[in-house]
Amino acid sequence: MLPEVNIQQPISKSVSTKLAEQEYNRINELVADGLFLNSADFVREAIREKLKTYDEVVILREIPYMQMKQEIIEYVKKNPEVDAVDIADDLLLDAFEVNDILVELIKEGIFGEV
Repeated sequence: MLPEVNIQQPISKSVSTKLAEQEYNRINELVADGLFLNSADFVREAIREKLKTYDEVVILREIPYMQMKQEIIEYVKKNPEVDAVDIADDLLLDAFEVNDILVELIKEGIFGEV
């Protein structure tokens, strides 16, 4: 006689939501194209992807003010069509500090409006 094995299923919960007709139709198109098994598969995948973005920890660099200012100047010279958030993200700097430095650089006449 074989021993009994107790396999526990993972606990799952349900979430429901209402969608705009356009979103609903687009999901069904993706399912029909074979990209997802069904609409629930799409929703699970979308939720997992969204949750991953919150799991990524970003550690901002703490560097001296003058170094930060110089890096921002160099970055904007190479990327003139950019905003404070993009600079902060790419250089791993605090967005508020980047914005303050950009305002200062504009007042100093180093840059025009960014």
